[in-house]
Formats: sequence, structure tokens, C-alpha cells
Amino acid sequence: MIPRATELLAAKKADTRLAAITLLGLLLGAWWLAFPVGLVAGVVLSRARWALAAGALSGLVAWTVPLATTQVQYGLKATSLSLAAIMGFNGAATIPFALTLLVGLLLGLVGAWLGSAARDLVRPRSGPVQKLPDQRLEVKDPVLTQR
Repeated sequence: MIPRATELLAAKKADTRLAAITLLGLLLGAWWLAFPVGLVAGVVLSRARWALAAGALSGLVAWTVPLATTQVQYGLKATSLSLAAIMGFNGAATIPFALTLLVGLLLGLVGAWLGSAARDLVRPRSGPVQKLPDQRLEVKDPVLTQR
């Protein structure tokens, strides 16, 4: 396997684990857990784009599963319609659902972004910075050499 495919496979495995941890925390009442899990994803995953995707997806999945199961089990249309009316969107039951999922997505995304940005503080770069040798240029200008 090429290294890029290996990193992508590791990111997919990490995303599954992160979503499971976030979902478990959400079911236990820790709705904010998508942020620290995204933070860990940003620190652990090597590429920022995969870390951001993993954080956003883990937050989105973790907030979608309980909302969907509650919808199937109890039916949230009346609750969603009343919430939409309070918000000023009469008859638009999907807006509260979409905003709820957006909150989960943003919690994971912002956590992953912060972790990815702070990665160098937690884990330094792989190798030391090599100083280039000081090479001075020799001037061979005929006008300057005659004086």
C-alpha cells in the first residue's frame, strides 16, 4: 500500500472510533463531547483535512443517531413545528432538525480545527531543522576588479 492510502485507512478507522465515543458521550448526557473528541482527532491525525473531516463527521453522526431514533420512536414533528414557530419559521419542521445537526457538526469541526492548529505544541515536527551552510557569492565584475 502507498503511504497516502495507509493514512486514509487510519483516518477512517479513527473516524469510526471517534463517532462511537462521541455518540456514547451524547447518550450519557455529555452533549459537548463532540468538541474534545474533535480536538483529539485534530492532534492525532497527521493531515489537517482528514482531521477536520473526522471531527465534523463524528459530531454529525453522533448527533444524528439519537435524533433519528427519537423521531422513529416517538415522532418529533409536533415538537419541531412548535420550536420552528417560536423561532419564527411557521410550518418549517425541518429547520430545527437541521440546526440541531449543524450544532453537532460545528462542535466536532471546531474541535478538530483547534487540535490541528495546536498540533505543533503537543507533538513537535518529525525532524530537527537543518541550517543551510553560509555560502557567499564571489563577485567577478570587471569594472570593480580593475579599481
